[in-house]
Amino acid sequence: MAKRPSDQEDLSVETQIRMKDGEPRSHQVEELAPQTEFEMEVKGWWIEGGRLVVPKEYRQFFPKPGEPVVIIDYEGRMYRSKMHNLWQGVDIGRIDGIKPFYRNHPIINSGTRLRIRVTGRGTAIVLLEEQGASQLTR
Repeated sequence: MAKRPSDQEDLSVETQIRMKDGEPRSHQVEELAPQTEFEMEVKGWWIEGGRLVVPKEYRQFFPKPGEPVVIIDYEGRMYRSKMHNLWQGVDIGRIDGIKPFYRNHPIINSGTRLRIRVTGRGTAIVLLEEQGASQLTR
């Protein structure tokens, strides 16, 4: 029976590739994370600090603290940042450094409901709840 990785284990796998010279090269390939979607309400301190908080129940779908994460808004713009824990030792995720996201979307304020669609271990798409998936087809 295959062993399932725990939340604490590294989800990368070692693979061998052959370069043009025929020599095998080893590198890490990140396994695909399962896709998930959830909704949350924006808090005022998130906007002021340029943060997005990931609830504890969805933290396992995001990278470990210190690893890169990419946020894609409903207009297709990308925002690169790193994952953090909300506080030391607390398993609630925090994405810092996304003030440009809030500046580009002045209609997002405290109380706005966002839909987060995790599309890979280091990528999430942020949609406004009332705009939904139709914005992805533009």
